[in-house]
Amino acid sequence: MRAWTVDADDIRVAEDLDDALLHHTPEIDSFLNLDRDDKFIVIGTKGFGKTLLLKAKRILYQRDGRAACLPTGNLLDKPIGDKVFSKEAITFFAASSLPWSRLWLTAIAATTLKHLGRADGLRVTAKLTGLMADERLHSVIDHFVRLLDFTPSELQRAAADTDGHLLPRLRAVNSPVAIFIDGVDEYFNKHIESRVSLPSVTGPLSPSVWYFAQLGLVEVAYQLRRINHHLKVFAAVRKEAYARLQTTVMSQQYRGSAVDIVYPVESLREIFVNNIRLEKSDRMVRPERLRADPIDAFLGRTKIAHAYTGEEEDAFDYVCRHTLLRPRDLMTIGERLAALRPEERRHEHRVKEAVNLAATEIAREYLTEIAPYIADLDLEGFLGRIPGHILTRDEVEALFRSHSAEGAVDERHVFCALYRVGLLGHLHQDLVRGDWVQRFLRPGEGTLEPDGVLPRATRYLVHPVLSDVIGRLNPGYPARIDRVDIVGYGRGWRGTPGVDRTVTTRALCVLTGDVQGFGGLMRAGADAGVRQALEEAVRKWARETTAAEIRGGDTVSVVHDDPVVLAQVARHLVDEVYRAPGQLRLRIALHYGEVQTRQRTTGGTQVIAGGEAVLCAARVEPHVEPGQIWVTEEFRAQLAERPSLWRTTPVMGPSGATEINVKKEGGTEPDLWVRLHRLEF
Repeated sequence: MRAWTVDADDIRVAEDLDDALLHHTPEIDSFLNLDRDDKFIVIGTKGFGKTLLLKAKRILYQRDGRAACLPTGNLLDKPIGDKVFSKEAITFFAASSLPWSRLWLTAIAATTLKHLGRADGLRVTAKLTGLMADERLHSVIDHFVRLLDFTPSELQRAAADTDGHLLPRLRAVNSPVAIFIDGVDEYFNKHIESRVSLPSVTGPLSPSVWYFAQLGLVEVAYQLRRINHHLKVFAAVRKEAYARLQTTVMSQQYRGSAVDIVYPVESLREIFVNNIRLEKSDRMVRPERLRADPIDAFLGRTKIAHAYTGEEEDAFDYVCRHTLLRPRDLMTIGERLAALRPEERRHEHRVKEAVNLAATEIAREYLTEIAPYIADLDLEGFLGRIPGHILTRDEVEALFRSHSAEGAVDERHVFCALYRVGLLGHLHQDLVRGDWVQRFLRPGEGTLEPDGVLPRATRYLVHPVLSDVIGRLNPGYPARIDRVDIVGYGRGWRGTPGVDRTVTTRALCVLTGDVQGFGGLMRAGADAGVRQALEEAVRKWARETTAAEIRGGDTVSVVHDDPVVLAQVARHLVDEVYRAPGQLRLRIALHYGEVQTRQRTTGGTQVIAGGEAVLCAARVEPHVEPGQIWVTEEFRAQLAERPSLWRTTPVMGPSGATEINVKKEGGTEPDLWVRLHRLEF
């Protein structure tokens, strides 16, 4: 295996894999451990090495000989080309993951039984009989692709036959079989990429096909473990698709079955170094330093000076800052650097040129990759209007208004979209370091469905990979490069943030509640009991929270970092208010996001100063049924990460919609669509 291998498809046989290039983390080791089979789904965004990890697992199984591995001719079962669907088929397959689960189950069952010679004598429909008898079909994908040609009614009959005839035989399998499936996302990419494709060429399209095809595979892989522990299905899926499973009742079980590929910067450095070690010594600038410091040996330096600030960065930090923190990006940069002769690489400006050219390549590929997820935004047109890599809040708002005035299809997606995909960062205060630091989301860390909420900050930061892309579109862009601060992941901030340092902004859980019918009690002069009950309840149950306050006698707000604690506080507040005279009902909304708090000058206690999360919770609360507790998707995700007995049930909007617009009626504020769940114990 050569150094700087960008595509794991280059690994065709077991001998092609060099274990030295496989970076080991505790989670990856648990996946590769042959004595454990509880991890069988590899999730990650593009460029994180899903295929490499899946191939490593296959090779380990193959070498150990503990199971029959499928497919037999390749390391992984992977579809090629694409599928053109009819309108009827799109309607069927875009409805939910259930048709896909049935399809995958039939394909896996048929493949396994045929491979083991247990497919004889089946009494099934003619279509399925033909599938089972076709000797040209060997792998799961062979059968999967053929099943896609079935009509919806034929698939339903095949699914019934699978349940009645194939599954009983599959349950009886007593010899180990391991199946490895990859590339399902690529097979259906046109459904999220080809928004302008002609229907006559591509057929009807639906993004749901891309999501559900992968989710159905995950569901079947999990179910088969429960049917027969001898049958194991290992699969790679995109993180953006897997996120959809987090809204299901099985989310915790699915999460426990998956390995999420995430690399800290230290791991990325090790990956970079391991590839340097694969280079021959005569390709080093300083070969004598190869053992002691491979990066110094390869680049001929340990520091690289920033042209505008004069600051000397660590050489790897400079390289890493021009990536999206994906291993594939490091391979792209490493390959460009390795293409230079050692005497060329000895010069700092040649190293910078190679890194910046590679960063531009990374940026252009990523912009193409994310284009389907950011609505109908004219990327080149919009990026060309960004004046500099550090933007004030006023500049962001001005660009937003200008974009909206030109008739943007979906104005709320502009900057939020760039933030969600990791190309726009912001300043926030690190509570551990006590300093202002730069915050960028990594690819896959945020959802690819922009929610219209941009973190409130005084400075927004454009990712360094976009520098050359924007500079070519806007010649004035390089002239605004800052002379004090270098933009990059997690870097500190030297300049003045321009914000009130007494105000702290951080991600917290938010509770907002309101007593229904309180106005009537006030008019009758009978509100004292409810006021007292709410005040005593807050004093008793919210005393350990970050901040809590009551306004107007009936509106309560509480913030804390523990979602379980806040859920318990909410339940106690509802109970205490109901026990008060009048038996009024408190309705409560819980959300998670950025909250601003301020420390009182006397007493040192925290008070709530605002924040996007507080506003969102306040907008949700009027929609809550009295006596109930509703939570947003963001809060539900936080709650799912903690052990608790709380359950959530989705709240449907008008006509069964999964999202509800909670914007304030009669105002001019933009739409605020949220997914809500009822919290129950």
